[in-house]
Amino acid sequence: MLRNRKGFTLIELMIVVAIIGILAAIAIPNFISMQLRAKRAELPTNLDGIRTAEKAYHAEWDQFTNAGPSPATTPGRPQVEFTPTAAWSNLGWTADGKVRGKYQVTAVPGASSQTDNFNGSAVADVDGDSTESSYTCNRAIKAKMRSANNVY
Repeated sequence: MLRNRKGFTLIELMIVVAIIGILAAIAIPNFISMQLRAKRAELPTNLDGIRTAEKAYHAEWDQFTNAGPSPATTPGRPQVEFTPTAAWSNLGWTADGKVRGKYQVTAVPGASSQTDNFNGSAVADVDGDSTESSYTCNRAIKAKMRSANNVY
């Protein structure tokens, strides 16, 4: 006769551990990728804010202005404080707290002595691998990613 079995056999436990290992091997890289993508999401949001500030500056002064780069170097993994220079203050845009990216705006001269356009850029290296993700914008185009989607 068979006795009442209580508990699991070693084989059953090994199968469960193997399944958990496979799930972890799939889930952990995806989780890390989503975290990095969320950190990188700061760039287009701030760049669109800079674009709006440039348009407001143009409406008042009939020209675009230069500002940046700020911070002076591209932050790595840790966030750094955004310290607005006089140019950023004139533009009327500042980041709320610490940033993960470096921002810059360059006015583009037009046919007259006034500036007709601007090029905004934002770069970041949120995973600290020295490969920067980058976004650009201008008068007509909102923030657009220039680097590969898997670059953080």
